[in-house]
Amino acid sequence: MSQTLEKIQSREWFYTFELPDGGTTRTYHGGTLDAIHETRWNMLRGFLESRFEGDLGNLRVLDLASHQGFFSIRMAQMGFGEVVGIDARAQHVEDSRLIAEAYGLDQVSFRQGDVHEIDSAGLGEFDVVLMLGLLYHLENPVGALRTCRALCRNAC
Repeated sequence: MSQTLEKIQSREWFYTFELPDGGTTRTYHGGTLDAIHETRWNMLRGFLESRFEGDLGNLRVLDLASHQGFFSIRMAQMGFGEVVGIDARAQHVEDSRLIAEAYGLDQVSFRQGDVHEIDSAGLGEFDVVLMLGLLYHLENPVGALRTCRALCRNAC
């Protein structure tokens, strides 16, 4: 087992990731939330498949509040050309990078940031902007929606 996979397997996660070696991550909730995550992914994937046909390799995705990268990783595996995950917590960014490394996904990157401090000119526009599980944490959700819209050229 690689050092990356050993590091992943040495701890518990919020999401169940099916790892490249056939193993899965242990969760600290015992899998009780897996159905919710899979339902959300299936709904999102269905929307994306109906909205974007053909080659996704030229399309960009931004995942705001990417947490441990679950949806970012899935978007990259689906074939999107560039996926950027932003999360306020350094630990979540580190977790996400570790998972992306295990999968060998070069088109996905993660960085720490605050939705209210994102430089939309510096990041550019994205074809898809995800904002899952974020609004109810914010003091200014309308401001976050405005930021999200400024970054998005297609589906938000």
